[in-house]
Amino acid sequence: MKNQEKNQWIIQEIVKWKENHLLPEEQCDFLLALYTRGGEIEMPTEKNTWLPIWRKLHFAFMLTFLVSVIFLDYYYDVAWYILVGIVSVIFMINVLIYLNMGENTSQRYRYLFLFMQLLYILQLSISIVEAAGLGSYIHIVIMANGAGWIVFGYVRKLRVFNFAGAVLIAALMVYTFF
Repeated sequence: MKNQEKNQWIIQEIVKWKENHLLPEEQCDFLLALYTRGGEIEMPTEKNTWLPIWRKLHFAFMLTFLVSVIFLDYYYDVAWYILVGIVSVIFMINVLIYLNMGENTSQRYRYLFLFMQLLYILQLSISIVEAAGLGSYIHIVIMANGAGWIVFGYVRKLRVFNFAGAVLIAALMVYTFF
């Protein structure tokens, strides 16, 4: 690589850091000024302008489906296999979307996506336990999901999942004992 190509590559990386807030904006501006020798740079425009809108719509649909499935489960007498089928199909579609996410997807969107998937797994496991006629074990299933969230957060070093799992277990204990 020539020196000019290296500088261009470094400038592109610094711009990505600035966009994804990996470094404070002041440090990114300093590094950009250093590598451009004080010159102005053109901020690259995003190639797919529909992508951020798609992410927002996708999240809205995920949340809507989750709330509607919970509503159907608790307020209407829907056959368990229909409920499990809907949640399973939506879960698999979301897994495929997650696997096709690009490298430039923000961490916040990834964490939010994973959190929603864990909620889908929680709803799916509750529906299966109820369908199997094991309603008395539902607290154990919810506790196991909370423990799974804590383990996932510990393994991936994501404190938000540790906190969510602890809140789920604490809420279950408060509900059970009071």
